[in-house]
Amino acid sequence: MRIGVMGGTFDPIHLGHLRAAEEIYWAFGLDHIIFVPAARPPHKTDHDVAAPIHRYEMVSLATVFTPYFSVSPIEINRPGRSYSVETLRELLTLCGPETHLWFIMGVDTFLEMSTWKEVKEILRLAQVVVTARPGWRLDEVEETLTPQQRRQLGNPQFKYLKIAEVTPDLSRRGLVPGLVLLVEVVSLDISSTEIRQLVEEGRSIRFLVPDTVAAYMSKNRLYQERQEAAREGVQGSLLGGWEE
Repeated sequence: MRIGVMGGTFDPIHLGHLRAAEEIYWAFGLDHIIFVPAARPPHKTDHDVAAPIHRYEMVSLATVFTPYFSVSPIEINRPGRSYSVETLRELLTLCGPETHLWFIMGVDTFLEMSTWKEVKEILRLAQVVVTARPGWRLDEVEETLTPQQRRQLGNPQFKYLKIAEVTPDLSRRGLVPGLVLLVEVVSLDISSTEIRQLVEEGRSIRFLVPDTVAAYMSKNRLYQERQEAAREGVQGSLLGGWEE
């Protein structure tokens, strides 16, 4: 089995996440992609992100109509902080020894990866696939890393590819430990931070997240702190609600 693993805070999940996963799934001939919402990210406090159950439900709603996408509560069910190396080990145990994992992340996340727990082990357990993000140059990633970051990562090798250059031979081969694939995909200029800000300002987020996710956010009043505070003021009734 060739399984993609897409971890993240997903606060909230948006169409950029889904499009990147879609392209990697087809280009590398994966059997499935599992989305793994981080329950308690080590680099964020619990007050910085929506509750894990909300983020899990939003990912579930975003992926429910795609048969080769699923969401795992593996990090939500595990106590303590969420570490990718522990998740990958657990997935390999659950899926069996014949499973190859493809760990998919954006370039902004990869550039912080040298600080992660047992990062060298991550590059041994899974094929790391780094996708483009707006404003970042994948072909400059190697030059961006400092010598210290390279050592912390275990001095990985890099291969830069456009999605159309992924050949059948490359897509069918097994895990190459220590190799990082830098893959240019269609990059949608969307960020979770901007979505949260739009919601706080009472503006529309249509066509940035799936409609099911937008409806869930509205029903559960996620990210509406600024609106709630405004409603308590004199002019609160003039600010309007969040647009569906």
